[in-house]
Amino acid sequence: MVLKIGLLPIILGIVLLGFFAAKAARMRGKNPLIWGSITVAVITAVTWQQIPVWSETIFYRGQIKQATIPQRKVISLAEAKEMNFRVSMDGVNFDVPLTYNLKGYNQQLHGWGHLSQKKINGKERPAVDFIIIDAMLPDLSPLKEENLAQFEKLAWRQNLHASITHTRPWDQYFKYFFERLQRQPESTKLPGMLHYYDPSDKADIFLSHAYPTDELIRIRCADESFFHNEIPICIIENSYHPAPNVAISEPIKGKVFFLRYELPSQYITQWQTIDKKLKSRLDQMVSINAPPLP
Repeated sequence: MVLKIGLLPIILGIVLLGFFAAKAARMRGKNPLIWGSITVAVITAVTWQQIPVWSETIFYRGQIKQATIPQRKVISLAEAKEMNFRVSMDGVNFDVPLTYNLKGYNQQLHGWGHLSQKKINGKERPAVDFIIIDAMLPDLSPLKEENLAQFEKLAWRQNLHASITHTRPWDQYFKYFFERLQRQPESTKLPGMLHYYDPSDKADIFLSHAYPTDELIRIRCADESFFHNEIPICIIENSYHPAPNVAISEPIKGKVFFLRYELPSQYITQWQTIDKKLKSRLDQMVSINAPPLP
């Protein structure tokens, strides 16, 4: 549900590559500090868009590994409905219901069996870099008795996987990636969006406009004639502002988060409706009156 440590191994890996580059430069009589720094800067610039995805992958692999250790109490669905992850990001408090942690639900155990009780409804509100939720489409419902059978049967065919993190500029994307895009005719599925094809990434790219801004919307749909995925996915990236009726206190006013979610491509024509529902769900998770906990 939440993620802090996933960034650490990625950062250490990039630094380690910089160290090897510096060592190689020294062996060739060149300045190791300069070449090591250039290597770190170039790798970071090229891979910055994938870092959130890699971080989530590391996080969920850790969850899967933990799930094999039968040492914690299994949390039933009835119990989960009363439990929240209490976290903070950029000074904004969130209470994230456990029932939105669909990837943590174990069908064999019929519950959540890998979660530390200290992380749920605890006396601490740790600062995190990511807040991750999953919801059932099309209503973006959490896991509950009414949709449990549907979820266990369909697995991930009707699920939305979303995350918010710190806001980030789009300047690097337009500097390093935009020029390689090939302009395409407007798509009937996404009217009003600028349509491009990325030959390197083998994906259709849809942009709200062709210049960097905090309000940019980018939709990436994999080229199914190339990948043939069982469940085709489109990735939507834009910004999340807590609604005015939520942003009533100073820590919340003016806050902008980077929002990313994976949507089965069969729902792509409904993305605007789903986008509004998702942001409404996030608004409901903002804890307005709760003070930061130590």
